[in-house]
Formats: sequence, structure tokens, C-alpha cells
Amino acid sequence: MSVALMPQKHKKDAWFKEPWLLLVAGGPLVVVCASLYTGFVAFGGADKVVAEDYYKQGLMINKDIQRDARARELHLSANLMLDPVESKIKLKLTGDGVLPETVQLSLANAVPDHNSVTEVVHRLSLKQTSPRNYEGEFKIFSSLASSSVKLFHIKLETTAWRLTGDWFEPEQKSKQLTAEK
Repeated sequence: MSVALMPQKHKKDAWFKEPWLLLVAGGPLVVVCASLYTGFVAFGGADKVVAEDYYKQGLMINKDIQRDARARELHLSANLMLDPVESKIKLKLTGDGVLPETVQLSLANAVPDHNSVTEVVHRLSLKQTSPRNYEGEFKIFSSLASSSVKLFHIKLETTAWRLTGDWFEPEQKSKQLTAEK
């Protein structure tokens, strides 16, 4: 018999050298690796969806609405000015009724970190210098001048009333606050 007519034995490669294995198992392997990486990134930088004190914040909403309404009743408005020379913040408050000796001013601004933005809240106690005029020290003026974010979220408040607003470029302009409707 001739050698040409006899079936030849094929040399089989090892199972891991088969090209079909790469096609069949390679796709799911890439998907598994990508999902593990996505999970790692998601859990590493996860934001909190619900605040830890959500119940207290919910209760405070009603008080804030009442304080805003009280500010409207008193026809309150405020003019805020930043004095960079003296590093002071000056406030002229107009409206009806008796105003307190001190008021709380909360200034919240965003400060860029390496890869994120952090909100920094500054609480200032403003003392009355003359009737309806208040003044307080503003020690963070040097960091404000170098900051790229020049927007403050303002809350001017007492236990009875509150005025809120946004102050853009505080070193250049004054801000007029009025009671929200």
C-alpha cells in the first residue's frame, strides 16, 4: 500500500495553544476583567446618596421656610461689602422691627483640591457698630484672592429670620440680599 493513501496522524497542540480557545474564552475574560475594574473605581469614589442626618435636615426645612417668611414680614434686606484693606466684612441691614446685637453670617465656597472640589463653610459673627450697621473680621481674604472659585453661598441668620443668596466676586462688588418669596 502506498503511503499517500494512508491517513496521516495530526499532531495535536496543547489545549492552551488552540486558537479557538482564545476566541471562545477571551471575550468573557475581557468582560469579567473590565467589570472588576469598573466595580473597583465605583466603590473607590462613591458619593453618598443619602446624608447621614437626612431626618434632621428634613425637619429643618420647615424652620427655614418659617424664618424666610418672617424676614419677608419684617421687610428685611441687607447690603454686604468686603473691605480688603481692613480685612473686614461690612453689613447694612434695613427693615422693620428690632434687630439683634449680633448676627451669624455663613459663607460657603468651593475650594478645588487635587482632583475634587471641597465646600468650605466660614461662620462669622457680626457685631453691631451702629444702628443697623454690622461688622466682622474676614481673615480668609488672602486665600480668596488666590482662589479660582469666587462664588459664596450666603446665609445671614438669627433664630427668628434668615436671608440667603449667592455672592459672585465678593472682592469686587457688594451684594444686596432680600427675603425670598
